[in-house]
Amino acid sequence: MRIRQLTARAGRAGYRLERASGVPYDWMLLDAEDGATTYSAADLDQIERWLDE
Repeated sequence: MRIRQLTARAGRAGYRLERASGVPYDWMLLDAEDGATTYSAADLDQIERWLDE
């Protein structure tokens, strides 16, 4: 459920939340328009804090 909430929140902010397909499997916020990586983090807590800023 938390992943869905953060995915929706990221979408409202203009990002897509995805998980890297390879090690270290970081979470990434990608620009919704061009797909460029805006921010990546090892866990969802860090993603959430970044969205809070």
